[in-house]
Amino acid sequence: MVTQRLTALVALLRILGLINFAAVVAVVAPSRWIVWCHELLGMGSFPTAPIAGYLARSTSLWFASFGVLLWFVSCDVTRYRGLITFLGWAMVVQGLFMLGIDYAEQMPRWWIAMEGPTCLLLGASILRLVGTGSAEIVPPRAGE
Repeated sequence: MVTQRLTALVALLRILGLINFAAVVAVVAPSRWIVWCHELLGMGSFPTAPIAGYLARSTSLWFASFGVLLWFVSCDVTRYRGLITFLGWAMVVQGLFMLGIDYAEQMPRWWIAMEGPTCLLLGASILRLVGTGSAEIVPPRAGE
């Protein structure tokens, strides 16, 4: 049972890590790609002020860095259990805040329905796989 949870946790962290790391594309992408994606998402014209491009690229860099962190901790989930638990709770809290931010900023309904709840559910999934109480992830004993 513990081995299955460890395997699932490693897989989830690595999948999330790869998805987040994919944001590195926006860090180096031509500006016209960012404009095109913005319009494709139904957000209208991309703002031309320098801060808009800066925020798009720097936020993407943070996502990519977070992806690297998730992959890193997935390499030793027993050692980094405390950090993984913290990251799970951080994602739950972030999901709740993102719901409020998305609503306040009048993001499209599909965005509101996906971003915050997905972050919240993924954080909760990490916490479930890390476990609490007697079902905690512990290193397997020799021969198990």
